[in-house]
Amino acid sequence: MKANYTLAHRALTADTHVIAVGGELDMSAAPDLRATIDSVLDDGAVTLVVDLTEATFIDSTGIGTLMSALHRLKESGGTLELVCVEPNLLRVFEIVGLDRQLSIHATTESALSSFAGAR
Repeated sequence: MKANYTLAHRALTADTHVIAVGGELDMSAAPDLRATIDSVLDDGAVTLVVDLTEATFIDSTGIGTLMSALHRLKESGGTLELVCVEPNLLRVFEIVGLDRQLSIHATTESALSSFAGAR
């Protein structure tokens, strides 16, 4: 079965990473996203941007993956920021309260600027 999502990771510095997810962030994509996040955090990242600019859908497994990453980063003094402009995803984040637990930005640059301002 063809994957209905894309996943890309780039390290900006040793402790700042961007993970971009496109397409459907569902039960097919969530394990790969979780593995990528775990790997990045295990390697010492403390600032993480999850870029959902190209995402079109999210389900409870995708939300659970983001919540898990948020809790893990908070415990270690780190920060998670989302990049999302898709109205349907933003509505889901509002419904589940994720918009009150972390910052959601329109661009990756805006998210990265928030890290720079926090240091």
